[in-house]
Amino acid sequence: MEHVYHDHIVVGAGPAGLQMAYLLEQAGRDYLVLDGQSKAGSFFAKFPRHRRLNSFNKRFNWFNEDDFNMRFDWHSLLTHDFSMRYKGYSKDLFPLADTYHQYLNDYREHFDLKVQFNTRVTFVDRDPETRHFILTTQDGAELRCRTLSMATGPVVPNIPDIPGIEHATGYEEHETDQDFYENKRVLIMGAGNSAFETANHLAGVAAQITMALGNKFLKHAWQTHYVGDVRSTPNAILDMSQLKMLHGAVGISPTRIEKMPDGVLKVYYTEELPHWTTPGVAEGWMPVDVVIRCTGWKYVNPEMFAPSVRPETIARGKYPLMSAVWESTTQDLFFLGAVMDGRNRRGPNTSVHGFRYATRAAFNYMEQRYHGVPTPNQVFPLSTREDLVAVGQAVVKRLSISSGLYENHALMADALIIDDKAGVARLFYEMPIDYFLENPYFTSKKLILFNLEFGYDNFPGQDVNTFVRHNDPARPGCVAHLHPAFRYYEDGQFVRGRNTRSSTMVRYDEEAGIFEGEQNDSKPRHIIFNFINSVAGVTDEPFPEETYFNSEERGGFRALQPGETLHNPGLPECMLEVGGQQVKDFEHLRMGSRREDGTIAPWQHCH
Repeated sequence: MEHVYHDHIVVGAGPAGLQMAYLLEQAGRDYLVLDGQSKAGSFFAKFPRHRRLNSFNKRFNWFNEDDFNMRFDWHSLLTHDFSMRYKGYSKDLFPLADTYHQYLNDYREHFDLKVQFNTRVTFVDRDPETRHFILTTQDGAELRCRTLSMATGPVVPNIPDIPGIEHATGYEEHETDQDFYENKRVLIMGAGNSAFETANHLAGVAAQITMALGNKFLKHAWQTHYVGDVRSTPNAILDMSQLKMLHGAVGISPTRIEKMPDGVLKVYYTEELPHWTTPGVAEGWMPVDVVIRCTGWKYVNPEMFAPSVRPETIARGKYPLMSAVWESTTQDLFFLGAVMDGRNRRGPNTSVHGFRYATRAAFNYMEQRYHGVPTPNQVFPLSTREDLVAVGQAVVKRLSISSGLYENHALMADALIIDDKAGVARLFYEMPIDYFLENPYFTSKKLILFNLEFGYDNFPGQDVNTFVRHNDPARPGCVAHLHPAFRYYEDGQFVRGRNTRSSTMVRYDEEAGIFEGEQNDSKPRHIIFNFINSVAGVTDEPFPEETYFNSEERGGFRALQPGETLHNPGLPECMLEVGGQQVKDFEHLRMGSRREDGTIAPWQHCH
């Protein structure tokens, strides 16, 4: 049989597929994107069902650097010159999905990306001799490739295995006309954003909405800093639940659905009651008119792959098991897009603003592995105090304006290799933290990792809204908001770490100093200089680290005076001790620390 060959084939022309296509196009690689629909980004032609995106389009952020502004632009795909930004497509903070569908198609056309539409891949196998993947399409055609990237997004709905589930309507197909739900009783299965999006859409017309959350509490994105948790935009249903408007969110788990002769649905359920004096389980049923399941998706269709190339899955088949660079258990088979969140299950990669950087990191890895192109890096001389300042300023600038480190906080880092003999430092840009921790090249060197992270885990049990004061300089690890952290490794072993305070703009360069008010804006920079020097040892003169200006012009700090009273409205208490370890290693990201479901726990967020 005749077949077409390409070095790289990407399946899916959504945002992740187009992002990879752009990178391959710019690198001059032999590639092709296959998509089963007639246009790019077809997912956004239908989803979200109620057409309003919950991703931010914040257009004004004071500073002019394109990379800095990409921190607040959750829709644009990456380009080499920050062209083809989404911001011209909508002025809404939460845009309509139709505008994003148009943007993706314009992006593909503008860069003339090689996409073959109306081509649905039905089966994937592998030639045992050449190791090339064999892709069969719906019309029986055959294509082959060296590497295969699956950017197909959610492929099948996750349908609960309970009797009568066929009487429920899926999120992917439920009626969106509000008139259909007037004065009806609606049960919504699910506790995620699609469930709340649906409930919010029906809140003004349904007689009663019951959200069946199962045996778990709601997780709000503003608490966990995870975009996949419930957003505040569709929260009218929560207000109505607490303000006695008949709608409610309850911890029940449907176990069976029966359709009565009059069309009413009888939903049987269980409710766990471990907190009762006599712990137990309640069982019952409730009559409703409509059941809508919003129970998520699966990103892998195992029937699509021959047994020899079928990737292992985790989380009850929802995600493929992936390495640090999102390669599956099948060699040369990568997964791109929201599926990348399955690597950590608490990161930003469930949305475009996260996985565009993850896709670029996967591309950079593939360039190094398959084409011998080094991971992006820059070499600096490092033998004098002036060299040290130059290296430190380069790191400060990255931490101050990089959108990749900002969006992939606690998951990606820059790596600084210190070469004492050569008197140089080599700065590698924006790769997964666990990639650096596993790669023998980096584990055999003097390595400093720089990243941005939250520190709420050092304040157990605290409400995030109580963090309204500066952190304690006597306990520098006690910083809750997003801030830089740096860790030094020698021969793969963690030696020590430091961090800086958080800042108003999460910037630490001189341009942003005015926003810090009374605090000395040079301190974070000097901490970084001193930390690099603690490894490189190029000067005996430390950089000053005064916390406050303490000047008449800028203000400062004074200790509590005798007889003076300060009011503490329940401010959070940090568990770190003065003089104790303030920055810990990344044990929770290492491959050996997989959870029972196969995922790697990322930085521990506040719950």
